[in-house]
Amino acid sequence: MQCWLLLTFLMLSNFKTSAAEVPRLDYCYKETDCNPYLWVKSYPSCLPQKDKLHSPIDLNDEAVRNDTVPALMFRGLARSGTVKNVRDTVVVDFDECMTVSGGWLKYKYRLVQIRFHWGSKTTNGSEHTLNNRRFPMEMQLVGVAPGYKDVKSALNQQSGVAMIGVFIDIGPVNNVHFKAISDAVSKVPYPGDSVKVTLPTLLQLMPTSNEPGNRIKFFYYQGGLTTPPCSQTVDWIVLENPVLISSEQYLAFVTHLYYSDKSDSDQKLLEENYRPIQSSAMHKVLVSAQALEFHLARGASRSLQTFFIPLCVLLSLLHLSLTMV
Repeated sequence: MQCWLLLTFLMLSNFKTSAAEVPRLDYCYKETDCNPYLWVKSYPSCLPQKDKLHSPIDLNDEAVRNDTVPALMFRGLARSGTVKNVRDTVVVDFDECMTVSGGWLKYKYRLVQIRFHWGSKTTNGSEHTLNNRRFPMEMQLVGVAPGYKDVKSALNQQSGVAMIGVFIDIGPVNNVHFKAISDAVSKVPYPGDSVKVTLPTLLQLMPTSNEPGNRIKFFYYQGGLTTPPCSQTVDWIVLENPVLISSEQYLAFVTHLYYSDKSDSDQKLLEENYRPIQSSAMHKVLVSAQALEFHLARGASRSLQTFFIPLCVLLSLLHLSLTMV
């Protein structure tokens, strides 16, 4: 009985909001002494030179069309995760292992989290723009190449990180699949706040298309991290079609999140957390219209799904060691 009570307590504790110390950043978005135009003071690699592969960029009709590349392939099923306020954005860390490959991607990338960038009550805030249009928000899936345990280490290799950008626009009704994330955002107002959530599938979070076979146009280019240290080792894929959420769901991001600590006397709202558009002079931007294919893990027990996380990392490391032989 005591063992059962302990197990019940541990299970319930996973769904409580928790807080952890998050270090202060030496960069910001809106303040006069640390905004994106001044990141270079602390991070020389963020200097926006035209002959570098900085991100984000404007995506437009000048992209080279090639519909012969494979579809984007998503594998795995993450139905639980943790929503965190990490001071410069809010992230969703996945509990289970998922991968993405195909298109122009060089590897099968392990998806580790979702990041968000947004505007304010009166401004849009996607990082990439489409034909010079900025959307209200951008959702970014972050993938790590085989052989690397996290994003920081993978940034040391060209194409070590893949990021998939999804525009978010405002629609007339609530997005029922996005509700778990937008509801959780209201529960993590301050840096370090986190809450466990039950997630929709990636398929449910993706946009749809009216084209036959639900083909969605996606752009590809080699670029960089949009936050310091602005490492130019990221393979970017950005979907053309946006996902629609309600204005109420959007306001959860622009009115409930702070980058100041709860104890600070000056409370600073986290808004307009996007890097300005960078030069695309050195970028070769490709575009293709393909279906997004999802292969979900079904029938696995919770224990097997938990075991699959370290197994996925182990297989990635094994893949790297074999390629180095």
